[in-house]
Amino acid sequence: MSQSKARDSTTDSACHVLKGAIVKVLGTPITISVECNNKVKGRISVEYEHPEKPSQELINKIEEEANLIIKQNLEFKTFKIDKKEAESKYKSNLVNNTYIYDKFPVPESVTELSLVELENWNINCCPAVHLKTTGEIGGIKIAGINHRPAKKELEFRFDIVASVVSTTTAKPTGRGAPKKDAAVVNETSFEGSNLKDTNVQYLTQKIIKLVLDSKDSKDSEKEQTTLEIEQLLTILKNTSYTNGSQSVIISRK
Repeated sequence: MSQSKARDSTTDSACHVLKGAIVKVLGTPITISVECNNKVKGRISVEYEHPEKPSQELINKIEEEANLIIKQNLEFKTFKIDKKEAESKYKSNLVNNTYIYDKFPVPESVTELSLVELENWNINCCPAVHLKTTGEIGGIKIAGINHRPAKKELEFRFDIVASVVSTTTAKPTGRGAPKKDAAVVNETSFEGSNLKDTNVQYLTQKIIKLVLDSKDSKDSEKEQTTLEIEQLLTILKNTSYTNGSQSVIISRK
């Protein structure tokens, strides 16, 4: 993934996870562009030759696959490698049908590459800073897509959410049971640690960093920072609320 602006490590890492899911579901291994400098949302565009946009069922499947990888807490393996060696190695050993380059390869003058790899899921030439594991992301929510058939391009907009959750239908019982259907959202954990607890601490640290970094910023940058902090506070509030119990009942309207 090419880099033009300073990237947020969480959003950039989420791009790699989401890209793997897109490739698995749609079979589209070429990335055209990404946007990862925002701390709570990002964008990734891939080559897509089908004349019709993917169905909502496929979009849901992509999101599900991405969050399964987050739940598995895979390691982001980052390393430097000789350019010719990398090209030779990965041309015959694609990772999830993906090569190390996107639509635009690195200049010929470059002799050493910085690669990031998620085993059997994604590999890319990317010099950005990444998280240690996928579990640190929390969760990915696809906010929308833009299909541009004339350009053979499909864009995914996504949000970073507090945690991965699984939803199952709960059947109301008893005289006082609500008439509306309900869904039970269970907290997902891995290796004995709770993702929501981890993310409360992580989100708090991100908010503190935003405040400290904005001290010497311009007014326009402060407005953007304020918006990002408000978004993070909303996520933090919702996460803290759900941490009060093992499950939360959410009414479906």
